Amino acid sequence: MDRLKKSKVIYRRSQAVIAGPSTFSKGPDQFAHGITPYALASGKGAYVWDVDGNKYLDYIMGLGCLILGYRHPHVERAVRKQISKGFSFSLAHFLEIEVAEMLCKRIPCAEMVRFGKNGNDVTSAAVRLARHVSGKEHILFCGYHGWQDWYVCQTSMNGGIPSVIKEYSHRFKYNDLVDLSRLLDKYKDSTACIIMEPVSRVYPEAGYLEAVRELADKYKVILIFDEIVAGFRFHKGGYQALCGVTPDLACFSKAMTNGLPLSALVGRKDIMSRCPEIYFSLTAAGETLSLAAARAVMEVFDRDNVAETIDKNGKRLMEGVEKLISLYELKDLVSIEGFPCRNVMLFRDFKGTPAVDIRTYWIQELAKRNILSNGSHMMSFAHKDKEISYTLGIYTEVLKLIKDGLSDGSLSAKLQCPPVKEPARAL
Repeated sequence: MDRLKKSKVIYRRSQAVIAGPSTFSKGPDQFAHGITPYALASGKGAYVWDVDGNKYLDYIMGLGCLILGYRHPHVERAVRKQISKGFSFSLAHFLEIEVAEMLCKRIPCAEMVRFGKNGNDVTSAAVRLARHVSGKEHILFCGYHGWQDWYVCQTSMNGGIPSVIKEYSHRFKYNDLVDLSRLLDKYKDSTACIIMEPVSRVYPEAGYLEAVRELADKYKVILIFDEIVAGFRFHKGGYQALCGVTPDLACFSKAMTNGLPLSALVGRKDIMSRCPEIYFSLTAAGETLSLAAARAVMEVFDRDNVAETIDKNGKRLMEGVEKLISLYELKDLVSIEGFPCRNVMLFRDFKGTPAVDIRTYWIQELAKRNILSNGSHMMSFAHKDKEISYTLGIYTEVLKLIKDGLSDGSLSAKLQCPPVKEPARAL
């Protein structure tokens, strides 16, 4: 019996009408195609069900949006209540003001707020605003910033972008003050902003973010923190509230609504008050279902110490995985890296077995054991002790299979799908 019969039918239908996945990270080439289901039907807590009715423990969590887990009751009640009153209006809705006030109370740099629908909206707006206010054009960036021209022009997927855009965008290395200083010195009279993920793959080195803040002040450059991924995951006030370094502007999305489309550009009043001077206007920016969800999410964070709980449970998972890696003597080949709230399994080549085959085998075998994974762990408030214990039990089994497959050279031959591709963030 084919456990993915309906999923495969839907995939074939999609090929005729869907011009690629809604986001690269959900594409079949990111998973064990034919083993991982193509389409999901529902979710609850830390679990999802595919269109064939198979249940999975989910560690992708809507690419990090579902910080509280699927269908959190407080958020769901808030959305149901609002939908009965309407969700798009002809004038501003009071929820815009309420949610903006809540953001300003918890995010250190937030004195004023503008809403968008996704991360790309507000990072684009932040850069445009910085250019307008500063009267300068060059951008220095570090980390991942979505699909806007000024960022993607410097990646391998720069098709459709005029080559001249590259002249104004410059990437610097994280935790490397010399690299940033070099660019600031080179473009000192024409740099509008530094935009960066304050924390991405590794923690900032001691004093690094403080030094970036000092350099921005020295060169009179607007500092923007892109907290689309980090925001609310480390601290309810954003990573800036945890690290103690306050940017001039910051961008939030993903976890702030537990899955509904909303983003926020926040920052200093003297800069934000000039937003009406640039064109940043979205019909659905004030849509109230997402705003109601954002209010509810922040209420849960205040009531239940969400970030602290996720950190505690994430540490237990990471420590458990590290013990298993040591148990099977795989330290030279496998590691878990990142943070308790968001981490990833990394694999390295072993003799004739490429790392991508090991990673694909990992995703494949987890899917067969009803864990939905792309190789990372986006921890949520719904991942409790029961889920972590179950996960470590499955990992014990799969890491043993990897050990055996590498020992006798049979692992690549056991793949039942094409090798997965690198995620979009690796562009």
